[in-house]
Amino acid sequence: MQSEAPVQLIQVPPKPTCNPVALFSGADCQDRWNIYNQAVAQRQQQELQLYVNHQKEVASAQASAPLQQQIASLSKLVADQQGQIKSLHEQMQAQTVAASQNVITAQKEALQQGTGIGFAAALLLFTLVYGIRRMMKGFTISKKANAASA
Repeated sequence: MQSEAPVQLIQVPPKPTCNPVALFSGADCQDRWNIYNQAVAQRQQQELQLYVNHQKEVASAQASAPLQQQIASLSKLVADQQGQIKSLHEQMQAQTVAASQNVITAQKEALQQGTGIGFAAALLLFTLVYGIRRMMKGFTISKKANAASA
């Protein structure tokens, strides 16, 4: 509904006291009655128009009330859904941070395990090479006697 400035109704002059039907009344009396009657007619027209406008506003308000209520309900629903989206977004961010921290922790643990396994493998290899060398010290390669006599 629009709030309009108050309408200025036409001012109706006072009702003439002269009688236009009388023989001795002049054109002046008839003019006053004409002005009065015209002003009354205009005033009634304005009042009727105001009444019609008011009835239109009332009817419009009654017709649009369910739509206004539906708009309010939908606006509330939109606000609720936006709140849920914001909450889910914050939850996703928290989960992303937690997941990246878990990945970093897993990478550190994997690096430590890899380092330990590499060190153990190197130690085993060193021990194996050392052991084989030590066992080979006592062996000598000699030529076969059969090959020399032939």
